[in-house]
Amino acid sequence: MAATVTTYVYNGAGGVGALATNVRFKLTDNNTQDTNNPCVVPTAGTNRSFWKVIALYCTVAPDTAINNVKLYSDGALAWAGCTIYVGNETPSSYSQATGGATSGDEMVANYGGGGIITAKTNLFTYTSASPKSITGSISYVTGKITNYVVLQLDIISTAEAGVMSAETLTWRYDET
Repeated sequence: MAATVTTYVYNGAGGVGALATNVRFKLTDNNTQDTNNPCVVPTAGTNRSFWKVIALYCTVAPDTAINNVKLYSDGALAWAGCTIYVGNETPSSYSQATGGATSGDEMVANYGGGGIITAKTNLFTYTSASPKSITGSISYVTGKITNYVVLQLDIISTAEAGVMSAETLTWRYDET
């Protein structure tokens, strides 16, 4: 029987995971799909969302295994003045997002106290032709398949205020 696979988002002090039907970038560490705690467009410089931590999760086990996991976008973020970054590393340990009233803490300098994620890349450079490889696999069981993928929205002064259009990320993997 084919596995049932979905995206989980993790938040809070303990990194509790929950089904992610949508992920909203905000100035708080929660998975609530409301417009409270919106990101702030700066007058100069860069503001950031709190980082979002996601992983691929299996609710019905594969016959044998899931591996060779990839993540990609359509290659074009439709939000002027905004960039979504993904950490170059996919950490095995969860770190709660932190920040202040107008900006989240930058993920490279702060995830896990710093040094766990050494660099970040614009998420939209990863496409179906050149996806991001994600560490992780699972065999015969259910649960978290991959290490954590850390995402963060950067906003500059030219961004427009308001609710942005939805963007889609796609997982690709081998199932045996």
